[in-house]
Amino acid sequence: MRVALCSDYFYPKIGGVTTHIEGLARALEERGHEVVIITKKARFSDKKLGLNVIRVNPVFKTSRILDIPQASELERKIKRFKPEVIHAHHAFSPISLLSISVGKKLGIKTVLTNHSIQFFYDVDYLWKPSSYVLFPYREYINNADEIIAVSNAAAKFISYFTSKKIEIIGNGVNVSEFSPKVKTFDGRSVLFVGRFTYRKGIHILLKAFQRVKEEVKHAHLTLVGSGYFSSVAELLIRALNLSKHVSMMGCVKKEKLVELYQRSHVFVLPSLYGESFGTVLLEAMASKTPAVASEHGGIKEVIINGKTGFTVKKDEVNEFSEKIIELLLNPRLSRKISSAAFREVRKYDWKNVVKKIERVYRR
Repeated sequence: MRVALCSDYFYPKIGGVTTHIEGLARALEERGHEVVIITKKARFSDKKLGLNVIRVNPVFKTSRILDIPQASELERKIKRFKPEVIHAHHAFSPISLLSISVGKKLGIKTVLTNHSIQFFYDVDYLWKPSSYVLFPYREYINNADEIIAVSNAAAKFISYFTSKKIEIIGNGVNVSEFSPKVKTFDGRSVLFVGRFTYRKGIHILLKAFQRVKEEVKHAHLTLVGSGYFSSVAELLIRALNLSKHVSMMGCVKKEKLVELYQRSHVFVLPSLYGESFGTVLLEAMASKTPAVASEHGGIKEVIINGKTGFTVKKDEVNEFSEKIIELLLNPRLSRKISSAAFREVRKYDWKNVVKKIERVYRR
């Protein structure tokens, strides 16, 4: 089958959608499909990925995610590849929505995956009327033949914009890539991986970690990622006297990232809102690293609280610190959580997830 994966979100943009598209492309190719990724023009060497990537020029060329692509060029490049299925990713961005329209125009079957939720995503009286004000989104979204959401939370949000049936298929992870031969718990290392933005709750994490180091003197926090919130994080680290206890590593290569996951005792995801799933949680679970995360959005669908990890109320600095401390000081509990999480994450292995997506294509 010839499949075009279309999205504004791809390298050099780092995030869950990019990770999903790369993983899906590789999984489909392994099963014999011919795949192209169609995304916007950017400074990035696609050759090193070993994937077929086609870039489309934006109208205004400002390198922003929401730049509108040149529609005629997008249509021309889709025509040239001649896909049997167009699979658009992220339901509220230009390339994704325009590719669905191109598919309808050319008679190509289309699938749309929603990867996102917004603040108060489950408040009906806010989003039902808003969806009609944002009626162009309704029109574009309803052009899709099939709609997928990565979680119940993501399904709930996109349901305000369509009456079509929504199939829930979670994100995927290559479990074997992250799985360590031997997992050790050092009683000190805590890891965060994600974009440095306000909604990721890094400021909550740093306040919680200040309390962690009072109980676990040798505890160390590693922050991996980049974004506009980096300067705020640096100021907070100094203000909270955490300079000797926190490392900011920026973005790292995949091999180094896997190593950090495998070596860490605890993984943390303190997001305040907007987490439709949390692919980093799958990476932590595959690495046999217990996770502590905010209880909202799709996170509570991935982690079974007290069994495959811990979820705490967002903004709860005390709860976050308590759960991190509990795991650092209790290796037996950590091993128990680790084992349960590793069993759970196998259902999210790309080898299983890709088959569910194939069934949607065939339908």
